[in-house]
Amino acid sequence: MIREFPTRRCAAFTLIEIMVVCAIIGIVLTMGIPSIYRKLHPESMQMALTKIKYLCEVARGQAVLNGTTMKVVIRQTDRIIEVQTGATRASPANPLAGYDLQPNRLESKNLAGEEWRMEERNERKSRPAWTPSDDTRFKLPDSIRIEGMRLHLKDFSDDEVVEVSFYANGTCDEFALFLVSNDNERREISLEVSTALVDVNVDPLKFR
Repeated sequence: MIREFPTRRCAAFTLIEIMVVCAIIGIVLTMGIPSIYRKLHPESMQMALTKIKYLCEVARGQAVLNGTTMKVVIRQTDRIIEVQTGATRASPANPLAGYDLQPNRLESKNLAGEEWRMEERNERKSRPAWTPSDDTRFKLPDSIRIEGMRLHLKDFSDDEVVEVSFYANGTCDEFALFLVSNDNERREISLEVSTALVDVNVDPLKFR
């Protein structure tokens, strides 16, 4: 008589479980591809857009914070874009630039003839002056060139130096920068005049 012994069942992953794990790994890798690509390809169009947007944000922030005018200067000959301080001046985009937007307040005295309100704190004098750094200077890679520039609704594509002003009241000059890469990627970087915020247009049909 042959005696049968119970067989031991080995635990293992099912095909569905393996497929789910592979799908999760694929999703994670797909999410990390853009950042990995920017690290391995510093001359990419996306890296240039990110850097130019950062320079505009620095100029806007420093202008509002310090109550002064800042500039993003574009030098086509050297292919350099940098942030600089600029004198407050009026422009077609901002005719109020240069005027005191915070005039001296009116007197408000009590019955004894004394000023009852607290004195205003002058924070601008205590704030250190802004100084440029390597982080506020960017050189366009050889794979990307400037196809055109627009300032105050006029064509400045042939100008060697173009200065875009950011003002203390949070506004800026009307400006648009058109870039094209060796792979025929075209991008438009424009500024919203009333807010000085950056907008990137990726559809070349909209700005041709």
